[in-house]
Amino acid sequence: MNKPSDRIERGWVMVEGLREIRMALNFPMQALELMVCRDICSEDELKWIEPHFVSAMKTEVNAEVFSRLAYRENKDGIIAIFKAEVPRLFSLNLPSNPLIIVLESIEKPGNLGAILRTADAAGCDALIVCDPRTDIFNPNVIRASLGTVFSVPIAVAETKEAMQWLEKHHVKSFAAALVDEARSYTELDYTQGTAIVLGSEAEGLSSFWLRYCQQKIIIPMRGKVDSLNVSVAAGVIIFEAVRQRSQSNNA
Repeated sequence: MNKPSDRIERGWVMVEGLREIRMALNFPMQALELMVCRDICSEDELKWIEPHFVSAMKTEVNAEVFSRLAYRENKDGIIAIFKAEVPRLFSLNLPSNPLIIVLESIEKPGNLGAILRTADAAGCDALIVCDPRTDIFNPNVIRASLGTVFSVPIAVAETKEAMQWLEKHHVKSFAAALVDEARSYTELDYTQGTAIVLGSEAEGLSSFWLRYCQQKIIIPMRGKVDSLNVSVAAGVIIFEAVRQRSQSNNA
């Protein structure tokens, strides 16, 4: 599993660390293998983990081999390999007035992972990855998300498919974009079914999304730069939506 293309083609998901594995066990995946370094992993951790891998292959490795396999610096001495299907839109179950993040062509695993952490912290109802340029199960996505890729309802879709799905569920879309007609993100109402749509790090949103979204929003910049990192921008806007919804529920 040294090549990412091999991992993706086989549907393998490599999960490292006790916390992340605990979260992965709640995701619909087949456990294939558990790799353990007893020099690092504690017996208490093994006693909890092993019953979940009864039918999976067990492999013990020494510290040197494990260090070559591990992505993380702070190692727990456990790596689990699962097999998973890429989740699609039909797998999502939405409440009334959902809060959704839509990401188009995000390239950097660290950004996708950070946005997943935000989605989990904010209690978002779904995260849709459109036309992805990075695998949602990339080990660096799992690491950067602290395993929340397994806790946030997530789906991968083509742009047109996602647009049709949002329309079907009567979700209003807000495009984060540097365009003349954009309004400050604090001026809009996110208390109804809402999708916050953000584009790639280098190119922003495509013309398809800019034409489709009912409203364009910006985060006003007070310094010399004209934009934020996409994961930071997602956090700022999403928590404004959470604030409004909390106030609406308490009114």
